[in-house]
Amino acid sequence: MTQYYAYLEEKEKLHCLTTLFNKLEISQAIIFCNTGKRVELLAKKIHSLGYSCFYIHSRMDQHDRNRIYHDFKNGNTRCLVSTDLFTRGIDIMSVNVVINFDYPRYAETYLHRIGRSGRFGRYGLAVNFVTDDDKNNMFQVETELRTQINPLPEEIDKNLYCI
Repeated sequence: MTQYYAYLEEKEKLHCLTTLFNKLEISQAIIFCNTGKRVELLAKKIHSLGYSCFYIHSRMDQHDRNRIYHDFKNGNTRCLVSTDLFTRGIDIMSVNVVINFDYPRYAETYLHRIGRSGRFGRYGLAVNFVTDDDKNNMFQVETELRTQINPLPEEIDKNLYCI
């Protein structure tokens, strides 16, 4: 699993996301937000920009969540925006990119989020959008997990996250 961060202001996140969509070779991606409301707003914005996108969060009906999960797993869209509802027990082989649009508060949450990519011995990429408010959380995650999250480079080697 390769991990990067982009240090941004809140208003720059959407532009950075669309840049990643255009630069990366994404089989499937999961984009995490911290609240259901942000999930819905971001998914609608992504869709309005012309990208295929589903969303899922805990306030949705269980039947709808099951349908979206199966549709995503079957490849009906490349992008799923989710809360932490989608961090455990979800194994979709084709997910090669995870984006923390909102940085998680806890190391355990971070670990479960990025673990959705690079499953079954495959490579994966995690990109974290970090604001001033998130810097301490990122340092805490690096310390607790004994990992290093590097700055996002201009170009990302496709061999690090593509099958």
